[in-house]
Amino acid sequence: MIGSKVVHHIMMKGADGHYVGGLVNGARIIDMWGDVGTELMVYVDGDISLFLGYKDVKFTAPVYVGDFMEYHGWIEKIGNCSYTCHFEAYKVATMCDRTDMDMTGIEHTAATACVPPVLCGTATGSLYIAKKDQRGPQHPDFKDAVHNSSK
Repeated sequence: MIGSKVVHHIMMKGADGHYVGGLVNGARIIDMWGDVGTELMVYVDGDISLFLGYKDVKFTAPVYVGDFMEYHGWIEKIGNCSYTCHFEAYKVATMCDRTDMDMTGIEHTAATACVPPVLCGTATGSLYIAKKDQRGPQHPDFKDAVHNSSK
């Protein structure tokens, strides 16, 4: 890992539901990883960057309206103008009615922590900052980031 990990915390709202039963479209996870990647680029080189694409996207557990999610990302490799990042999405809390909990006497608004968090997706992403736009590390955790001129 180059620098530090970035983590965003988001609750899936009603508007995030895409399918019957409040299931959230996997594209919402990818959308959030884009924000995590952008934050990493600001820290490492002071620019919001261009997201080139994802590979090896895997959705490993369903996400529903009401779930609390963490979106993690970190830089694995820096090229001349490119950055390879790894992304993970975790469900850290969910509505009790989505579990096997006995709901007798419990309100429909009850929620519970997911211990351990549930891995819901992983991916690798490629981002780009033109050489002329690279301003160097903007966060102390990234002070040792070095561009590899062979890429």
